This record gives sequence, structure tokens and C-alpha cells, in this order.
Amino acid sequence: MRRVSVPKKLQKRYPYHRPAFLKKVVGARPKRIRAAYDSRRDWCKDPKGYFIIKVFYARKLLGARYCTYDHVPRYDVLGKDAESIVQTIVRNGLATSLQHAAYLGHELHKAETALKLRLNFVQDSPLDHSKRTKKRESDNLPE
Repeated sequence: MRRVSVPKKLQKRYPYHRPAFLKKVVGARPKRIRAAYDSRRDWCKDPKGYFIIKVFYARKLLGARYCTYDHVPRYDVLGKDAESIVQTIVRNGLATSLQHAAYLGHELHKAETALKLRLNFVQDSPLDHSKRTKKRESDNLPE
């Protein structure tokens, strides 16, 4: 591995500091990892609780209800986008496992897409792009 100099054009653009993307390394080869996941074998539950995700089409909001394993709802996290909800959940320590946080990010992104395209959202199911909804809210959250 050898380091190469940064082009003069970029040195002029960033005269006082060198951002990480300016440090080029030639000859470095990252290892490749094949992605694989088996939900029946690899899944493990979050020790603190679970979330039920809902889309409020009329109010243009997403919601995540946090419940403990005694099935008592503890918190409702509402927001306009998936990222703000996930960051709030992580900041408040409601999701303790990385796997659960990644799952929430995926499901909330799917819910956000369903909200924008007015598709029917059902948690843990793929979005059906052929079915638009006229519902005011998704029906997967018990009230």
C-alpha cells in the first residue's frame, strides 16, 4: 500500500484542513462479505420491548408505539419522517439492540414511502405498489 498526494485543485479548495476523503490510499483492497440473513435462525428479540408502526394518512404522520413484553403501550413516537422517529427512539434508549434499530429503520422507511405514495402499509409485509389506499390511517395499531 502506498499513499499518493492529493491533487492541487483539491488542496486549493481545502487549504486549512484535509478531510478524510482527500486521503487516498492506492493498493488497498477491502475484504468482500456476502450478505445473508435468515430471519428464523438469526433473529433475536430486543430485551426491552417491541414497536408497532402505523401510518396516519390524513395527518401526514408516521407513528411508532413502544410496548413492553407485558403488552402495555408505554410511548407513542410521532413524526413526519422515518429518520426523526428512529433517531428519537435510539436517543431515548427504547431500542437496545442494533438489529432492532436496523429493523425499525427499514420498516419506518417503508411506512414513509407508503405515506408519500398513499399505499396500504402493513408492518412486516412488502409494499404492494398496485394498491393505493383511501384509508385515513393504517389499521395495524390497536387503539
